[in-house]
Amino acid sequence: MGAEVLLYGYGFVCLSMLGFNLFYGLYLRAGGRRLKRRLDRLRHQAAAQQKNLLEGRPLEESYLSWMRRRLSRVQNLLAFDYLLDELEDGTSIFQAYLHQLQPVFLYLAAIYGRREDTQAAYYCHFLARHQLQRHMQMDQIQQMVAACVHRESFYCRVNALKALCAFGSPQTLVEALSELGRQPEDTQLHEKVVAEALLTYTGDTEELIRQLWQRFDQFPLRLQRAVLDYIRFKSGAYRGQMLQILLDNSQDKELRFSAIRYFGRYPDPAARPALLEFVRDPDILRWEFAAISASSLARYPGQEVVDALMRAMHSPNWYVRFNASASLEAQGVSYEEMLRAVGSDRYAREMLTYRLESRRLEGLEAAQEQLEQQKGVPVGV
Repeated sequence: MGAEVLLYGYGFVCLSMLGFNLFYGLYLRAGGRRLKRRLDRLRHQAAAQQKNLLEGRPLEESYLSWMRRRLSRVQNLLAFDYLLDELEDGTSIFQAYLHQLQPVFLYLAAIYGRREDTQAAYYCHFLARHQLQRHMQMDQIQQMVAACVHRESFYCRVNALKALCAFGSPQTLVEALSELGRQPEDTQLHEKVVAEALLTYTGDTEELIRQLWQRFDQFPLRLQRAVLDYIRFKSGAYRGQMLQILLDNSQDKELRFSAIRYFGRYPDPAARPALLEFVRDPDILRWEFAAISASSLARYPGQEVVDALMRAMHSPNWYVRFNASASLEAQGVSYEEMLRAVGSDRYAREMLTYRLESRRLEGLEAAQEQLEQQKGVPVGV
């Protein structure tokens, strides 16, 4: 009897799962049709309003009120997102249409600012793509987006940060980062996420960096690393400040790594002695300094640099040897010269063999791609 109960119970569970999958599939298919109906309705209304704009008349108040009600539902906002992608053509009519919809966007900011995290995150994403007024000092929409940085949801905080990078003023963005830095450690964004968002900033880069540097000491270590990475990719005007970090033994080592990478991108004679000292350091526990410095020295010419890199080829650390060999190649040193210099050091010779084999394989792949392109075959097929 017990076995029969288990068998019937198992069959009931299987039928329930089958029924759920069936109904959920039908729901998804019906969702696509509902989205199309919403899009058609919005497209029809927008076409009539754009006709008014072509004739020199503004958007009707009844249309603006209708849009406030419609777009307060996230399903309609999603359809409107698709519609704007269709309409966007760079013409003055489309720009005028978006400009006159700004009061609607402001109203929706107040609505979605009180919604749950998923809807607030999506509205931030929508604004990042379609917000017309950008980088204004006083903007209520920016304040709503900045408030989303306080949310617990990871996606809400990321979308809010990306939205501020898309249209926020430098001051608003820096204030949001300061607030982000005051949050508990377990809710803070990873520095790579912050750095990647900052790299999408479309406003005055120099002004943003200036304000970030003014607040630099107030940021936690994680945000400081993100700020230094952003500066490294955007400006070579901070060599003096970076040199102070590089030479300060009391600084966190990650910040000093960022400074070493900075001087690899923007060579400076003042940083050269420190980079050479790191490469020559025999302390195996400080291999990270040696490895990053060996890579940065690729753009520092001179026999002293070549000698230091040759010596680094004997390091017991693989990354130091690899970066040193790459920098020597960038300095124009041939593999024959390197082989003669490293002598019978097994690990150094294995590194050079590895790099030669890697270059050979890269050459074969490039030749294969070129051959396929000449034959008209898509690469990778």
